Amino acid sequence: MTGVSTLGQALAQIERFKSVQERFSDLSTQLATGKRTQKFTGLGADILTSKRSRADIKSLDAYVNNVMHADRRIKTTLNTVEEFKKQAENFAAALAGFTQQGTHQKGDIVYYDDPLTPGTIEHIQIGQTSEEMDVDFKTLQDMARKLYTFMVNLVNQQDGDRYILAGAETTTQPLVDSGTLDTAISSLLTDWKNTTLTTTQLISGLRSKDASVDPNAITDSLIGYSAPLSSGTVKDVFVRADDNTELNYTALANEPAFRDVIVALAYFKNENLTPMVDEIDPATMAVTAQGAPGTNIEEMKENFYEVFNNMAALVNNAIDDIDSVRYELEGVRARIAEIMQNHKEEQNLLVSAVDDVENVDINEVAVEINTLRVQLDASFRVTARLQELSLVNFI
Repeated sequence: MTGVSTLGQALAQIERFKSVQERFSDLSTQLATGKRTQKFTGLGADILTSKRSRADIKSLDAYVNNVMHADRRIKTTLNTVEEFKKQAENFAAALAGFTQQGTHQKGDIVYYDDPLTPGTIEHIQIGQTSEEMDVDFKTLQDMARKLYTFMVNLVNQQDGDRYILAGAETTTQPLVDSGTLDTAISSLLTDWKNTTLTTTQLISGLRSKDASVDPNAITDSLIGYSAPLSSGTVKDVFVRADDNTELNYTALANEPAFRDVIVALAYFKNENLTPMVDEIDPATMAVTAQGAPGTNIEEMKENFYEVFNNMAALVNNAIDDIDSVRYELEGVRARIAEIMQNHKEEQNLLVSAVDDVENVDINEVAVEINTLRVQLDASFRVTARLQELSLVNFI
C-alpha cells in the first residue's frame, strides 16, 4: 500500500508540475506578444466579439482608403480651379484696364469726300494707313496667347495618371488643342468683317455651344473637348464613403466656368481679330486689310468694342461660375472630413474592443510569472527533500 500511495503522489505531483509549466509557458508567450492567445479558439467566449470587430475594422479601412484617395483628388482639383480663377481674374483685369479710346492702330487716318457732292466736304474717317496695332493691344493679345496655353494645360491637370476634370473618363485627355477652335473663330471673324454675320450673330456664335440652336455655335468638339465631354455622355465621379453614403465630386473641363474663359482667350489671341478699322491705301482708296464692319471709323470702333465688352463680360461671368465649382468641391471635402473623423472614432472603439478581448495586462502577467516561478521553485525543493527521505532518517 505504501508503494502504491507513494507512486500516486508522485504522478499527481508530476501532473501539477506539467500544469504549472504549461501555464508558465503561456504566460511567457503573453509577456512576449502582449496577446492572451495565439489562436482564436483560445479566446473562448470572446471569439465572436474579436472576429466581428476585426471584420468591421477591415471594412472601415476600405472606406477610409476610398475617402483618402477622393480627398487627395479633390484637393488637386481645388488647386487647379483656384489657379484657373486667379489667371482668369488677371485677364479680366487687363480687359477692364484696356483703354477704349481710339483704334489702338498705327498709321494716319484716311478721309473720304464724296465726289458726287463737290460743294460739300464730308471729311469722313474711313480707315487708317496701317493695320499694325499699338503696344497696348499687342500686349493684350500676347497675354491672351500665353494664358490660353496655360489654361489648356490646367484643365488637362492629372492626379498621377488620371485626368481630374474628365469625369469618369479619367484616362481620356479632356481637351486637345488641335487648332479647330482658332479656325472656327477666324471663320466667324471673316464673315463678320464681310458683313455676312452681324455683330449680334458673332456674339451669339461665340457664346453658344449648341449648333442646333445657333448654326454658328462654337461647339465643344470645335474647342477640342473629348468625345465623352462633347456628347455629354461622360459619367460623374463618386466616392463610396460608408455603407449608405456616396459623394459626387465631379468637375468637368467643359463646364462654363472653364469653357467660356478658353473661348474668350482664343478670341482675343486670334490673328484675324485685327485690325480694328480698315487699312486703306490713300493713293487708291482701296481696302488692303479689313477691320470691323462699318462704313466709317466710329462704326467700326463701336462694333469692335461691342464684341470686346461682351467677351469681357463672358470672362467675368465665368469667374463667378468658377466660385460655384469651388464651393461645391469644398462642401464635398468638408463632408469627407466629417466622415473620416467618424470612421477614425469608430475604428478606435473597435480596436479598443479587440484589445480588451485579445490583449493582456503586461504588468499582471509579469507578477503572475514571478509568483509561479516562486511556487515552482518551492515545489521542486519540497519534492527533492521528499525523495531524500528513508528509514535511515528515523533510526
